[in-house]
Amino acid sequence: MRVATWRGEARFTLDEVPDPVAGPAQVVVAIHTSGICGTDVHTTQGLFPRTPPMVLGHEYTGIVREVGRGVSRGLVGRLVACEPSYGCGECAECHAGRVGQCPRCVRVGGFAERVVLPASCVHPLPRGLDPVTAAMTEPAACCLAGLEMFEIPRGATVLVIGGGLMGLLTMVLARRRGARRLILSDPIEERRLIARRLGAHVVVDPLRESLSDRVMALTRGRGADVVCEAVGKPALVAEAVALTKPTGVVHLVGVSPKGSQLSLDLWDVQFREIRIGGVFGRGTAFRRALALMPKLGIKRLVTKSFPLERIDEAFAHAAAGQGIKTVITPRGA
Repeated sequence: MRVATWRGEARFTLDEVPDPVAGPAQVVVAIHTSGICGTDVHTTQGLFPRTPPMVLGHEYTGIVREVGRGVSRGLVGRLVACEPSYGCGECAECHAGRVGQCPRCVRVGGFAERVVLPASCVHPLPRGLDPVTAAMTEPAACCLAGLEMFEIPRGATVLVIGGGLMGLLTMVLARRRGARRLILSDPIEERRLIARRLGAHVVVDPLRESLSDRVMALTRGRGADVVCEAVGKPALVAEAVALTKPTGVVHLVGVSPKGSQLSLDLWDVQFREIRIGGVFGRGTAFRRALALMPKLGIKRLVTKSFPLERIDEAFAHAAAGQGIKTVITPRGA
């Protein structure tokens, strides 16, 4: 079978490797759709701590083609959403459901025609969910896991800074968790229009108007109940803190480059009793996110698809910020 191997910077090679074989309690999945995450792009830009060569891609769906001993043959031929990593099952992080923080975590890259995974990592798609949209379950699970870390007051004003996939998913899920007024800021018109269609009450182009002035006018000078930074830039995190009301929450959705520093007046944070938190990974939210996927109205967020052999072009497209979600379709079925 073929895999796209990341070789450093923005270089990939298309390589032939042996077909995977399902061992006990495992399944082989032929990849249908695999999304390019912002962290994949950051990896090729040297902003994320990974070492080549490796197969990237952690947002994927596929068809079960083979099952190992102890796995029901009823899974064969089923379309499934895949959890792309698994832990040792023995450490404290695994016991807490924080598989991504397991020191022996195994990450299975989806920019390939086939993968082998534990059967516990694959989940049949719910009725009404297509495999392209379902490939966004992993990022949706990350967004849901983050929002589940705190309570959104019913009737809250939620500001999302950044209208890429993670920002839009966070906005949609925040509405389901009780937010009354949704504000989204992004300089790209296409993303603001999509945010409107997904339920944003107010959209802001931060290049043409002051986000601070707009938010403060809408909240009578107090700030938003929850501010979600969904880009991964320290300067925007600082802005998020300034736009959060007393006792509010600053939620870090975007992943800033490792080593990033934040210039912050700690007195200001303490005086206003602001909580700042982040999330890394899907935690235990994958199944809950998958059940929600048919209800979120996000099918149109996948805006461009490339075959595996054009992965260089796909990454260039994603890195340029074109559209919302760029995916790879390996066609390894």
